Amino acid sequence: MSGQLVARTGSGPVTRWGITLSCLALLPPAFAREPLELGLALVGFGVALGMVDVAMNAHGVAIERQLGRPVLSSLHASFSAGALAGALSGGLFAAHHTRPWHHFALVSVVLGAAALWAARRLLPASLDVAADRERDRFWIRIPEGRRLSLSLLALAGFCGMAAEGATADWGALYLHDDLGRSAGFASLAYALFSVTMAAGRLAGDRVVARWGGARVVIQSAAWAGAVFGLALMTGSPVLVLLGFTGLGIGLAVVMPVTFSLAGTVGGRRAGPAITYVSSISGTGLLAGPPLIGFLAEAVGLRAALSTVTLLSFAAAGLMYAITARPARPLLAVPRPTQPR
Repeated sequence: MSGQLVARTGSGPVTRWGITLSCLALLPPAFAREPLELGLALVGFGVALGMVDVAMNAHGVAIERQLGRPVLSSLHASFSAGALAGALSGGLFAAHHTRPWHHFALVSVVLGAAALWAARRLLPASLDVAADRERDRFWIRIPEGRRLSLSLLALAGFCGMAAEGATADWGALYLHDDLGRSAGFASLAYALFSVTMAAGRLAGDRVVARWGGARVVIQSAAWAGAVFGLALMTGSPVLVLLGFTGLGIGLAVVMPVTFSLAGTVGGRRAGPAITYVSSISGTGLLAGPPLIGFLAEAVGLRAALSTVTLLSFAAAGLMYAITARPARPLLAVPRPTQPR
C-alpha cells in the first residue's frame, strides 16, 4: 500500500507518516509477554517499516531528479550506519540490564524527534504524485511496457539480497565449524562484509555518476562473485575473509542502483514501481539463508556457499539484460529539474 500512497500524496508525506508510525510501533514489542503478542507487535512494526522503506527510496529518486546525479548509494550507506548504531546501542543497554520498554521508549523519542526535524526539509509532495486521471483509479498500475524491466530489476535485487542474507547467516559458521577458527575470528566475516559494504556505498554515488548504475552493478557484482568463489576454493581462512571483504564491496551498490532504476523506470509511478521491486527483492533476504542450509545438508557448507557466487553472477547478468532492452534510455539519471 505504501507505493499507492506515494503515488497519490507524494513520498514526503508518506515518509513522515512512516517515521512516526515506526517510532510508535517500536513500543508494543517491549511490552509483549507471550509469543503471540510479540508476533502481532512485530507485524505492526514491519508494516510501519515497510511504509517508510518504500517512501524513503522513492524520495531518494526524487532527489536524484532534482540534483541530476546519484544519491541513493550514500543514503543506503546511512542505513548501514544506522543498523550498526542500533546493534551497538542495543548491546550496551542489554549489558547494563536496561528494561526493554525503557530502552525502546528512549530510542523512539530521540530518533523520532530527530527524524521528524529532518523531515521538514523534504522536497515538495508534488514531485512524485501521479496524474489526476491515475489517482482517480482504485489501484494505480505500472505501464505494461515497463513491467519486464521492473521484473528484471526485481530479480537482480532478489539475487543481491539473497547473497547478503546468506553471508550474514552462514559466513561465520563456515569459518568456525568448517575451517576451525575461533568465534572471534569467525565473526570478522560479517563484520568485514558490513564495513566494506558501507564504505562501498559511500563511494558508490561518485562511481555511478561517472560510469552509470547498470554498468557498475554488472562489473562489481561479477567481480565480487569471482573473488568470493576463488577464495572459497582455497579453503584458507584468511583468503575466505578477503572473499567476504570483496563481496561487501562488490554488492554495495546493487540495491541502491536497483531502487534508483526502479524509480526512474516508474516515473510518476515511482512509488508502485519501487514497491513492486522491493517486495520481490526483499524475499531474497528470507530465501537466501534457508537455501544455503538445505544445500549444506546435501553437499556441505563450503559447496553450498558457492551459491553466493552464482547469485552475484545472476545479478550481473540480469542487469545486463536490462541494459540490452530497447527501453534502456529510461535508466539514465535525468538532468536537474526545478521543484514545482
